[in-house]
Parts: sequence; structure tokens; C-alpha cells
Amino acid sequence: MLNAWGKDMLNLDSSPYLLESIGLQDIVERLRAIEERVGLLRSAGSMTEQTLSAYYGQKRFEQVAESNAIEGNTLTVGETQLAVMKGITITGHDPGYVRDAIALDAALNRVLDLARLQETPTNIEQLKEVHGIILGERLGAGSFREERVTIRGSAHVPPRTWEEVMSQMEEWEAWSMQNRDAPAPFRSAVLHAWLTNIHPFIDGNGRVSRAIGNLELIRSGYPPIIFKKKDRDQYLQALSDGDSAGDIRSFIELVLDRVDGSLTGLELSARKAQYYNPAIQRIIKTREGQLTIWLTAIKLISSIVQYNLNSNLDKVGGRADLKIFNDFLDLDDYVDLCEARSISGGWAFIFNIQVPGMPKLDKLGFVQHRSSEMYQYLGRVGGPSLYWSRTNPSGYQRWTRDGDGSPFAVEVTAQTGSGDEWVARLADGSFVELNTTELAIKIADALLTQIG
Repeated sequence: MLNAWGKDMLNLDSSPYLLESIGLQDIVERLRAIEERVGLLRSAGSMTEQTLSAYYGQKRFEQVAESNAIEGNTLTVGETQLAVMKGITITGHDPGYVRDAIALDAALNRVLDLARLQETPTNIEQLKEVHGIILGERLGAGSFREERVTIRGSAHVPPRTWEEVMSQMEEWEAWSMQNRDAPAPFRSAVLHAWLTNIHPFIDGNGRVSRAIGNLELIRSGYPPIIFKKKDRDQYLQALSDGDSAGDIRSFIELVLDRVDGSLTGLELSARKAQYYNPAIQRIIKTREGQLTIWLTAIKLISSIVQYNLNSNLDKVGGRADLKIFNDFLDLDDYVDLCEARSISGGWAFIFNIQVPGMPKLDKLGFVQHRSSEMYQYLGRVGGPSLYWSRTNPSGYQRWTRDGDGSPFAVEVTAQTGSGDEWVARLADGSFVELNTTELAIKIADALLTQIG
């Protein structure tokens, strides 16, 4: 299908977003790769209606639990399933969380019905219906708000009056109608982000936006995607980029990463036999401990780097701000990294460094599996490594890898099971072993040099 169109099909006219021409072309290439992968899965029989239905059944309660968790709901996947299937209050949780789980499950089931309406692009009527199910009998269910709202933790100011909300929602609907043939992952990202930008409802904006994003994918035969609680900081940061500067690159990238992940999950669920193996369970317990150590070590080293930066920058009126993405890895991610499989996301922290009279320096620390060089150096032991990205002046991706321009080392990793023994791979290919404080000072010094 993608062979018939190019970047002219990725139309953002009348939306609040902009992309440079080179950025649009990058998205086209990414979408072509996804479409090619979908074609291979379909030809292999891994994307039949039956396997898609089975995959949704496996992910049904995870989707409900994780979407609600982003909004503060504390029910686990298992508790969510129990609440939906049995309708009982879960001890130790707000009774309203059970109500929210049941409502969102019903709304997502309605999304599956709406997805069968192939000739009707997503519109305001469908949006209000899904929102009405999510909020149930609460105030504002299925109705656009008539009062001002603020978005917690965001400087973005949504439209203030009902008339402004209605005007922008009509533009949202018009874009959906005019771009009905655009690829589903692109439509999913734009309609999702735009809804959160307008914030048309008193409550439930995040949940209904994620549901509408999945409606776009399911309608075109894609499996649904899940934004997990661990992704919350990265998810909100990507939406904030769109709100503050019309920069939707990060959010499109996030959606496409999740689409890739859902295709992998579909492929595995279609062929993997479920069984219990005590030895595997013991390995899982060990890796849970290793993951906890790794997450703690990353937070510690980024905090020490910030302290050392500000100790120097204070002298010249500068400042280094640090945003840490909490719980950015889960156990599945950690297992994938140990087995040298790439993961989506993996954002660990962002440094925003400013010195009066000098250009701002932004650095993203992210985690992926160890390079082949690091893997060999550590005796063929897999695991996570920390890498660096800088802001991308062009193209759809907000961040681009630093590579040899990384501060101090192109890759660092902690010895398995240790939070204070680090190995750094330098740009010249050599390796250095050092402790947390030594590594943090090296990184801070390198960042100061880059500012200068």
C-alpha cells in the first residue's frame, strides 16, 4: 500500500503540528519498513483475524491496567482482570479504580466494534461515545467541557471556552476526514496527540486519546499498542514537545516504536507454547534483582553528574537541570537486553544545561543492549548499556545518537549485579573500568567541555 504514496500523504495542514520535509521523508521510510513487516506477517499467517483476536484477548487486561495506571490507578493486571470479570472491590485500592477498570474495558470493547466501520473515519460522534462509556454516569461523560482546565505538570494552556473547544474539535474531525487514507500509525499518532492538546473533556482525556489511537490501528488490521506506566514520563514528555513547539517528532517515533513492539508480540504469541519451567522461574527472580540494581545505579550516576555540573556551573551563573524517567525498564525489557534484543523507549534521563551567553546543551541518556564490543570484553555476557543522544536539528526524530561525540564514553555499563563497578567503551575502542563517582566526574567534565 505504501508504494502508492509518499510524504505528500503525511499531511499536517490545519493541525497544530509541523514537520520539515526531511522529517516527513524519514517517517515515510519508517512506515514503509513497518508495512513491509506487516506484509510478511500476514503472508506467514501471523496476522489473521483469529490471531489478532487471540492477541487482543491476551493483552486486553494489560491494556486496561496500563492505561489506567498512567492516570494513577493502582490495580495490577491480575487485579484488573478480577475486577472486570467479577466486578468486586479489590482490598487495599480505591473502589473507584474498579469502576474505572470496568468502564475502560467496556470502552475498548466498543472500540473493536467501531473498528469494523471501515467506511467511517474517526469522528466526534465516535469520540464522544467512547468517552461516555469511560466516564459512565459521572459529570461530563460524552460532552465537551464548558469550563477552563489545566493540565497537571504542563505549561500548555488548552482552549478555554466551549466555543474554542468546539472549533478546534471540528478542525480535528475535518483533518480525520480529509486524511482518511493516510497510514494508520501516522493517523493514530496525530489524532491521539491532538486530542490531548485540545483536552476537550473535564476528565478522561488521556484514556480516551489512547483508545482513539488504538481505534485507528485496529481499523487497519494492526494489533493495539500499549503505553505502560513505566513509559509515563517519556509519553508525557513527547506530548509536551508537541504542545510547546508543535514538535510531534518524538510522539510519532514513540507510536511507531510501540507498533513495532506490538507486531513482535503478535508474532511471538502466535507461535509460542505456554509452559511452566521452574529453572526459568529462578532465572526470572535473579534478573528481577539485577534490574533493581541497574535502575538504582542509573539514577545515582545521573544525580552525581548533575551535582558535579552544578558545582562548576554555579560559578558562571549556569545551571544543569535533570529529568529522570522513573522505572523506564521493566523485567521484559531487561530480559530482552540481556539476550541482545533491542527495546523500544529506554529513555533514562535528560540533561538541560544552560550557561549565559552560550547555546543550550541538551543530552538524552538512553538504554539499549550492549554492543558486540562490550559483549566480547565482558566475556560474552549480555545486558543493558547506557548511550547518549543529542537534539536533532533536522529530521523527524527529536534525538539522534551522539556516537563518538558522547560525553567521555560512547557506551557504559555496570557489571552484572553491581551498582558501583562500571565499564566504559571509549571512542578509540579502548575500555576503562571505574567506579560510580569516577565515571560521573568523567562524564560531567566532558559535558562541561562540550558547553565550552
